[in-house]
Amino acid sequence: MHRFDPVRLRELRLAAGLSQTELAAGAGKSYPTVRFYELGRITPPGNVVGALADVLGCSVADLYTGDGVAA
Repeated sequence: MHRFDPVRLRELRLAAGLSQTELAAGAGKSYPTVRFYELGRITPPGNVVGALADVLGCSVADLYTGDGVAA
């Protein structure tokens, strides 16, 4: 089973040189929401994962554990 990976989100954000505030603004979310995504307190819905991936310049599959999103 593939699950959203909050640690990977943080790693990709840092690699992109973005703050949580910058990622939040780009994805249309608030800073506390992105912070909670990274802490694993809440899981973003699919459309938000897509927005996060767009801002980070990665694929949606990169934000999930395993080999990617299950079909």
